[in-house]
Amino acid sequence: MMKVTRLLHPEVVFPSVYLIFLACAYLGYRIEVTSRYLTQAFGELHGLSFLLSLFGIALVTASAWLGRRVEVKLNPDYLLPVMAALAFFALQSTFPEQLFVNLVIALGSIGFWLVFTRYGSLNALLAGAYALAVAAAALTLSQGIPLLEASFRESVAVSPARAVFHGLAVLSASLLIVLTSWRVAAPGIALLVLLGVLSGFKSDAIAVILSSVIAGLLAQRISLRALLPALAGVGIILTLVSTHIASVAYSSWKIPPHLYIFYRTGFTFSVFDRIVELSLPWGLLHGSALADVSQVITSKVVLGYQQEHIITSTLFGPATLDFGIPGLIIIAMLVGVYLGIMHRLAKSSLGIASYAVALTHVLILIEVGLQPTSVLFLLTLLYLSLSANRVR
Repeated sequence: MMKVTRLLHPEVVFPSVYLIFLACAYLGYRIEVTSRYLTQAFGELHGLSFLLSLFGIALVTASAWLGRRVEVKLNPDYLLPVMAALAFFALQSTFPEQLFVNLVIALGSIGFWLVFTRYGSLNALLAGAYALAVAAAALTLSQGIPLLEASFRESVAVSPARAVFHGLAVLSASLLIVLTSWRVAAPGIALLVLLGVLSGFKSDAIAVILSSVIAGLLAQRISLRALLPALAGVGIILTLVSTHIASVAYSSWKIPPHLYIFYRTGFTFSVFDRIVELSLPWGLLHGSALADVSQVITSKVVLGYQQEHIITSTLFGPATLDFGIPGLIIIAMLVGVYLGIMHRLAKSSLGIASYAVALTHVLILIEVGLQPTSVLFLLTLLYLSLSANRVR
């Protein structure tokens, strides 16, 4: 088991997954069924985009190695004003007409975390997170099933209910593994995965699976045998579920399920390739892409769409679009140091669960790209890890 936990170090997991992503994107341009759609939309890929990605991967890896050796003595309460400011910014960007409500929620979050870390417990966090995650999914599903309705899925993509479900479902799944027996955890996690699938967002369901498996392996609560059904579940989501979502959105979809992953990674990397072409060396938007909560700015600025669409551009895409090569360097180093610190703090049950969620979220950002709510989520996990000795 010790060898398995070493494989879960950030400087091992992150580059491995990113290299797989790059390989799939490359194959997307070499497999005839997918390449004809990608080349028609984007043309051929440029080698510079791969080189910059490899450079970024190397920086994250080296920074993670260094971050695991940093002793953090920061008072976690110092993070609360930053978290509140980010929460207010995200809410105000999404609901500009609700200034007072947004301000109350952002400031109220400071009080909530102060009270929780002093009087709360891990079991209370698990129960509350799980209940709120289920309630958020139920709220969405009470209005329709996003998996079956493309327009509804797009409308809830950046909704508060979806954000609450994603964050709390992943956290509660990891806590279930480290705090309860397998008999309790398995059906609880299965329900969260099902709700994620019905909500129409494969990243939500995959994040629940990956975070719980990572936490279980680190806490030595599950064996390697659990990897097989977990990987099978991820495979089904990335093929059959993803193809169904694409078919609902595009009635003329003709790419077979087993090739969807190559098309999807090829499309996302092609967007990064276009960003590299437009933004080097010093960037183009100077902050607008990283500040875009809804992730629609790329659709207009980079792809020239008339209507706004949520477009992913890889982990390094938004920073490169904003600030070029310096942006890529800074983001890569910050992400690496962050992952290294989170791994160093993964000594308690809460620390292990938080690291598992943080690592999972960063792996998803490889395809999705960084934006303010992700930064808020990652800082919240850091706050929980730093506060682990206060919570019983």
